Amino acid sequence: MKIRVFFDVQYGTRVKIIILSIILICAVYYLFRNYKTIDLQLKLLLVIGILGSIWMSYYEINKNENVTHLINNFELTSGKVKQYIIPNIKEGVASSGISPARDRVKYEYYVNDLKIENAYDESYFIAIPDKKPDLSILYLVIYEKTNPKNSFILLNYPITSPEDFERYKEMFKDKIPANAIKQN
Repeated sequence: MKIRVFFDVQYGTRVKIIILSIILICAVYYLFRNYKTIDLQLKLLLVIGILGSIWMSYYEINKNENVTHLINNFELTSGKVKQYIIPNIKEGVASSGISPARDRVKYEYYVNDLKIENAYDESYFIAIPDKKPDLSILYLVIYEKTNPKNSFILLNYPITSPEDFERYKEMFKDKIPANAIKQN
């Protein structure tokens, strides 16, 4: 990875890559330093940790690039929330080791008469409000023109009338507002 690419990614992605790089360096160092004295299970765990760190770094950079492409080449439409999950602490069962799922929204929208379903978890790019949205109304969806599946439903932009959609188009005309998608 070029150093310039590293500084072009979102802050949250940089932090994750730094943490994963530290894990990678420590695991590689420990594996080579103690290769002959550690048992096979620990070697296997270290290799899994090394490969996992590399894969997660790639995943984070790819996710960042998708958001960058969306920001640089976006279009607007309306969509409907199909599923809204905000787990609370009661859903986790401490004795079984099961933790609650992350905040998640599933939605559908149309682009050129093509129905698209999408979902995403809360991230540092976009927040999912804790208050459940009105599932009977439409919301603004921002998607990448060349890849309509790359999208977010913006729950802080409800569409209750055609005038709302036109007003949002005017707001997004020059650039994406700061409260829509977190940018550098």
